[in-house]
Amino acid sequence: MDGMYDYSDQPPHFFYIHFLVLLSALYLPLFAIDTAYAAGWGSETYIGLDILNGIIVFLQCIFVVGLRSLGTNMIDPFGEDLEDLSVILYVDATLEICDTIVNSQQPSSEQKTV
Repeated sequence: MDGMYDYSDQPPHFFYIHFLVLLSALYLPLFAIDTAYAAGWGSETYIGLDILNGIIVFLQCIFVVGLRSLGTNMIDPFGEDLEDLSVILYVDATLEICDTIVNSQQPSSEQKTV
């Protein structure tokens, strides 16, 4: 039953979003800077090492874009299908029904006909 819900009304898990933000905001720039320093400068530069480190940084950036795409698919796994069950819709409908029940009144004994 859990797989039938439309997750666009619910955020993805906090850990996933926290991990993605932490990865893209802190780790990727630090990794790129560390890789640039490790490649060397001045007379210590090697073009092959620069190309290899550039490919590694590029692949890690693609990994983060893939995580973002995965998060988008987690939010709405079935796309724009009309058959998704929306949790918010059921909560709103339940609140309306409960409000109707709470505000209903019993008929008075004078109105009863036998």
